[in-house]
Amino acid sequence: MIIITYLYDINRQFRSLFFGSGILSILNCLIAFALELPFLPEFYLLSALVFVFSGCFASLHSFVLFYLLSFSVTMCQSLLTVYVLGDDCGIQLYLLALLVPVHYIRMTDHSKAFQNCFIIGVSCACIAGYLISDEIIDDFLHPLGYIDQFSELFFTFKNVVGSLTLLVYVGNTFARGYQKEFQRLADRSSSFEVKAQHDVLTGLKNRRGAESVLTRMYQEWKYTRIPFTVAIGDIDNFKQVNDRYGHEAGDMVLVDLSRLAQGKLPGNAMICRWGGEEFLFAIPGKLEQTCFYLEEIRKTVENHPFLYEGSLCRVTITIGAAQSCQGDSPQELIRKADQQMYEGKRAGRNQLVYGDSERKGKKQNEKDGSALGVSGGPE
Repeated sequence: MIIITYLYDINRQFRSLFFGSGILSILNCLIAFALELPFLPEFYLLSALVFVFSGCFASLHSFVLFYLLSFSVTMCQSLLTVYVLGDDCGIQLYLLALLVPVHYIRMTDHSKAFQNCFIIGVSCACIAGYLISDEIIDDFLHPLGYIDQFSELFFTFKNVVGSLTLLVYVGNTFARGYQKEFQRLADRSSSFEVKAQHDVLTGLKNRRGAESVLTRMYQEWKYTRIPFTVAIGDIDNFKQVNDRYGHEAGDMVLVDLSRLAQGKLPGNAMICRWGGEEFLFAIPGKLEQTCFYLEEIRKTVENHPFLYEGSLCRVTITIGAAQSCQGDSPQELIRKADQQMYEGKRAGRNQLVYGDSERKGKKQNEKDGSALGVSGGPE
């Protein structure tokens, strides 16, 4: 669909150039007829028909054919008009307007070598034709037509304004076409980049998107020394949810859990779907402060009734956290948080484990009524 739209826009631009040239040829035909000039009315009328025909059928697939046809007609117009009226008629300026649309060949399937040769050849031919019609013909031939000074001035003014208008129009159309396509490609690239960094199911950042955020937070920490916490949370016994209720229920749990977690985190924190049923949290601040948010997430998930088609599904989450410190790269922080999470799995799940010797969670609270305890072992 995008390619079809692109070709339609370019072909429309290309055809509009021919229609514009046809309109100018009709105006010249009327002026030449009013001045009773020889040869020119018939030739301008024929030129207008050629340009209108080209405007109806021209496309990028036949660019070379229609461009050369347009070039030949414009060259003949220039030479014949100068031969009839002299080089003061200004018609030869139309040759210069052909220098811009020649670059449309860059959008065709022709080889790079052919495109370069075509542009160079057309440019040389345009300049040569302009010099011949503007400088040489008058030196060897006398104009056939003799018109009053006012008519000559009017004809010259019309051609100069028309050729410059066509040149500006062609250049503007050509530039807008490139800019529009460039913007379209930039928007597509940006859209693809956003999609590549976000999880389709939950809408959270995925692993790729999280890594760029972690790298930025790590660089900021290196300069400001403002600590941040990285945590890994894994839904306990998630396979049993899928096996008992189905994968659609599992997807519902992932979506709801991500929404609940986002609601418990501060605005400058990040949560991503790290993979499967794992979530990664990155929260600016010291470990003891950020663990308050993580514990709130754990409690909220534990107490939340996940409903799927009338069935009540209870899940818990085990979280391991680590704080940025000297010498730890983002990858090292993730590894430490992952180790802490597995410590909580081995200790019975549904826990928040952080630091080297501290754990905060439901199981330990039930054991001794305190908020802190000794970390357990891997799952």
